[in-house]
Amino acid sequence: MQTGRCQRWLVELLLLVLLLVGVYVFTQWRGSAAIPPKQLPVLVLQSPSGQWLDYQPRSGEVTLINFWSPDCPPCVAEIPVLNGLQKWLGGAHFAVLGVAVAGNAPIVVAQAKSRYGIIYPVYVDSSGGVSRLLGGVTLTPTSLLVNGQGRIVGRYVGAISLPVILWHLLRMRL
Repeated sequence: MQTGRCQRWLVELLLLVLLLVGVYVFTQWRGSAAIPPKQLPVLVLQSPSGQWLDYQPRSGEVTLINFWSPDCPPCVAEIPVLNGLQKWLGGAHFAVLGVAVAGNAPIVVAQAKSRYGIIYPVYVDSSGGVSRLLGGVTLTPTSLLVNGQGRIVGRYVGAISLPVILWHLLRMRL
């Protein structure tokens, strides 16, 4: 009798936790209902070494574009989550792309990449043009989720958590 009550209590607790996580996810991520899918344009980015790149995701590749700054504590705090995503999911179908916002010198970004052990590609939006092109990214961190057809399907302002992004990737059947 006691074991049955305990199991039921644990199931109810688990359902409550899942409900709370779901509510949190819906309040933190503005997905396709808030933003009509927009085709990702070619992004002109500068590498920390100063080379220029025209970036466009490969067909079928889901991309998480993360706008950040090395002097932003929430940005630094989410680096392990982004590294984990790149390590576990990175490949032909998923990529994390870091974009340091205007005001960050390429050398500072290169030093931050080394200091924090960032394993995903990082570029610099020196002029702020990429931020403006993608809807005026003004707060860091801000992440954009791009589906396999190259459409921006989600925008998240603030440090992203692993449960939030995994939930959205599962919805996309990645």
